[in-house]
Amino acid sequence: MSTSNLEAIFNPRSIAIVGVSTKATRGQLGGNNYLDAMISCGFRGPLYPVNPKGGEVRGLTVYPSVGDIPGPVDYVVSAIPASGALQLTKDCAAKGVKAIHFFTSGFSELGRPEGIKLEKDVLAIAREHGIRVVGPNCMGVYVPSSGVSFLSDLCNESGQVGIICQSGGNAIYVLREAANRGVRFSKAVSYGNASDVNECDLMEYMADDPDTGIIMAYIEGVKDAPRFKKALQRAASRKPVIVLKVGVTESGARAAASHTGSLSGADRVWDGLLQQVNAVRTSTIEEWIDMAVTFTFFSEPVGRRVALLGLGGGATVLAGDEATKEGLVIPAFPDEMRRRTAALLGSEAGTIINNPMDLSAEAWNVGYYPVLKVFDEYKDVDLSIVHLSLGLIARPPDTHREIWDKLVDDIVRARKDFRKPIVVVIQMATSPDHYCWMLEAREKLYRAGIAVYNSIRHASRSGTRLLRYYERKNASGR
Repeated sequence: MSTSNLEAIFNPRSIAIVGVSTKATRGQLGGNNYLDAMISCGFRGPLYPVNPKGGEVRGLTVYPSVGDIPGPVDYVVSAIPASGALQLTKDCAAKGVKAIHFFTSGFSELGRPEGIKLEKDVLAIAREHGIRVVGPNCMGVYVPSSGVSFLSDLCNESGQVGIICQSGGNAIYVLREAANRGVRFSKAVSYGNASDVNECDLMEYMADDPDTGIIMAYIEGVKDAPRFKKALQRAASRKPVIVLKVGVTESGARAAASHTGSLSGADRVWDGLLQQVNAVRTSTIEEWIDMAVTFTFFSEPVGRRVALLGLGGGATVLAGDEATKEGLVIPAFPDEMRRRTAALLGSEAGTIINNPMDLSAEAWNVGYYPVLKVFDEYKDVDLSIVHLSLGLIARPPDTHREIWDKLVDDIVRARKDFRKPIVVVIQMATSPDHYCWMLEAREKLYRAGIAVYNSIRHASRSGTRLLRYYERKNASGR
């Protein structure tokens, strides 16, 4: 089927939510959750809650059925038990609905004959009437520019990253955590069992989507390998594609089959395919987010030569080891550069004036701005990584905040004034105060155009993957 008819999913003019209760508390998972999410995300078209008992919720009339809705309906969210799915699909066909999202589970993922048959029967009616189906057994669609969402707390700012994700839970986590690090999304789809709309449709759509510049794909399995390979190759030739392929072990494959009914495929086959098309493969959900952050903040390669700046001698030694192991180069500083840095300090006691560099307590007095200026002017450095190791410094919360805020402000000012990029690692948090401060600092940094990572290893690995991506891209001439 053509991906052009996915517009009713991504840009619906009207939405009906079936399974809304007039008695449910706000935020409850189910129909009311979807209603709250659409309102919070700012959906501008008509919203039609549906429940056989009728009534009113959130100031909206509740209709007994889809057929009772007075206006046209593009998109239906189903949050009723699977037993009602077949009749709902018939009602939607009669109404002229263009797309249905089945949040409900209880279909083929159970592996039971009755669930498999129900999913096939629903799809047969949908296809007969040209209705696209998302799911079943999934969270559905998030498009901030259209006001479509499945959670009321997701960021309403649009961005360039599109997510294709079989798992609803993982989609939720990534949307929240990546947003905390400055990633903004064009579209995200949790598509579950993929009875109709699947990874091929979504990859083809996002390859052509002008609002999507980076694609994240979480894949448990594919149902049409040749088509997916073609779609992936086409997408990767146009924009960065970051893939988290799961179900690669025997136990993982069993879990994938039970989760969405997917067949996972051999790990080595996926490795070969992703290398061939120059898609970036990640191994964990954290790395998947890291690469979305990396491509968001770096649209071109920056080089492997890194200056490391931080606090704490041991943390500095570890930082140098981890960055080197991940493929970055930590050049030794020449005497002139070391003299320039030492001249900024009141005392060299406890410091490491080399690369990696540890300013120890002198950081509180000197700040990071003048040191980053020295780094920026050194020809053999491509990138500065500043690591803020929170748990190494025992300070009262008020003093702690004042000190760390000053260092972050220095980094933000340096990013604005200097030519070379700066990356920040906030790590080793050991208290609730640390975590609260970290969230605030992340936002200040990403709004200044600075990528933030959770460890030196993750920052270094992401930088190396970015470089390899561009090296392969340049070698292929794409």
